[in-house]
Amino acid sequence: MEAIAILDLTILYVSIHALLSILVLRDPEKRGIENSVLWASIVVIFSGVGLVLYLIRRTIPEDEVEASEDAEFPLPGTERSNKSSCTDE
Repeated sequence: MEAIAILDLTILYVSIHALLSILVLRDPEKRGIENSVLWASIVVIFSGVGLVLYLIRRTIPEDEVEASEDAEFPLPGTERSNKSSCTDE
């Protein structure tokens, strides 16, 4: 009897885990948040903590997340503007 209860709880845990990761995979696409696969992976790996982190991240407007143009160290994938680059002319 104990083995059946453990199996039932395992199936319940895995199904809730899979449902949450699918929801987190689809939600950023609707909201225009990049890296939906990354967020779903974080939820899969870190479970509840990853979900809380994603829920916090999704409440932050997209313009606050992006790096400003005059940032000293821009985020990977962002381009620096020409006015901040140094030229020797």
